[in-house]
Amino acid sequence: MGLYTSHHPLARSGLLAGVFLAFVRLYCRLSVEGFEHVPLEGPFVLAPNHSSHVDTAVIFAALPRELRRRVLAAAAKDYFFDNGPRQFFTRLLFNTIPVPRDRVASGDPLRHVVRALREGYGVLLFPEGTRSQSGELGPFRSGIGRLADEFPDVPIIPVWVEGSARVLPKKTALPIPRPARVTVRFGAPLERAPAARGDKTSWRAVASRLREAVMQLRPRGGRR
Repeated sequence: MGLYTSHHPLARSGLLAGVFLAFVRLYCRLSVEGFEHVPLEGPFVLAPNHSSHVDTAVIFAALPRELRRRVLAAAAKDYFFDNGPRQFFTRLLFNTIPVPRDRVASGDPLRHVVRALREGYGVLLFPEGTRSQSGELGPFRSGIGRLADEFPDVPIIPVWVEGSARVLPKKTALPIPRPARVTVRFGAPLERAPAARGDKTSWRAVASRLREAVMQLRPRGGRR
């Protein structure tokens, strides 16, 4: 396995990612719940809520080193793949793969995700498609339902990230992280009925069931 994993020497050694994610765990006082639901072998999808740019970092920090080496983070092509430092470091740290947010973009926006799952990678994918504007869980895009139909045997793991918006709020004058307690809670794989290939109604139904499963992981009165 190495199709999507960065081959840069810093990535192969794991030193940069190890130091950075250790800092994330300490700075965010990270706690992890439900990790037993995450498969240790084979492809899978992690499907979390999304309220902060630190969400990817805390989820990777919640994974053991031997697992995160084969996990990829789907990232907005227009923001993270700018051929600059942002692309370089996210590739090193999170094995990012591009996903266009523009619905009219040519080609299949999930082609890299599809190929990665076929190659046996785990993929971190935010079903909302972007960070929440209001702090509440937004609607899930139907693309996650398409993946569920195309890969009926691949587990889709709902994930709730609690507290990341306090570390790095979306609307802030200075994007400086603040120390705050963060919890990453993994849920049981989504139970879903098989559907006919290409049935977009079933895609939306899967997306809705997944959104409800993610909501069930949110503590009562919890803040994002």
